[in-house]
Amino acid sequence: MNFKNFNVSKFIGVTAPASDFNKENFLKGIQYLKDNGYFPIFDKDILKNSTNYLKGDDNYRKKSFETLLDDKRVNTIIMARGGYGSIRTLNLLDKELLLKKKPLLVGFSDITTFHIFMNNNNIPSLHAPMVNAFLRDIESTEELFKFLKGDLDIDYDILSLNGSYNIEGELVGGNLAVITSLIGTDYELKLNNRILFLEDVNEPLYKIDRMLMQLILSKQKPKAIILGQFLDCGKIEKIEKLFLDIFSDIPIYSRLDVGHNNKTQTLPLGVRYKIDKNRLFLLK
Repeated sequence: MNFKNFNVSKFIGVTAPASDFNKENFLKGIQYLKDNGYFPIFDKDILKNSTNYLKGDDNYRKKSFETLLDDKRVNTIIMARGGYGSIRTLNLLDKELLLKKKPLLVGFSDITTFHIFMNNNNIPSLHAPMVNAFLRDIESTEELFKFLKGDLDIDYDILSLNGSYNIEGELVGGNLAVITSLIGTDYELKLNNRILFLEDVNEPLYKIDRMLMQLILSKQKPKAIILGQFLDCGKIEKIEKLFLDIFSDIPIYSRLDVGHNNKTQTLPLGVRYKIDKNRLFLLK
């Protein structure tokens, strides 16, 4: 898939491969899709209440996802919410069907599991707002849909923490906790020679330290690291210093406005970028 040649269908698939969600916010998100000329396709059982932290049982989430993969009208799937459960869903999913379909998957947080799988198989995806969060920040949601309609002008501010470099490479990543949880499994993110983007939420500094040590001890080496939003994780300056201490020989960038904040930029993953000093450009 190449974003430049990818035309998003008016039929948008919606599924919940992880946690349950706020029904009112979900329905507002569905209405947003309709108001913008799209036809959301989702299993009506998605609105049933869950009895635990997952959206239904594993088999339900698997079938809900695979129904969208079987639907010839759908080539884009926007997740309802993250939370936890994506790895359980992906592990059961018909992955041959997923790779054959090559849908554009949209989401963030726990959805990083799907970004990793798609990007490891050379299929791009979008780190961007999900249906349950569409109305948290309309400007961020509008930016997502501008991209889906073909406006591919990604030119973002970042801050170099340890020197001035010109770097080109494929950008992958997402949620730090999810990425480290998959190290040593068949779903581990392939980092070598790629630019690694990281963000997280509600993680104290010592836990971030633990996860970074796990990353560096996995003996993969990214070409560069870009830090996004670290919401409710303490002062960003302390987090930046931690990265500089642990990854002392890798170019480190920060302050990319992507992550768990209500306001978040759309970030294509699994595609090539150029870093020119304090700017991040999508190569088309």
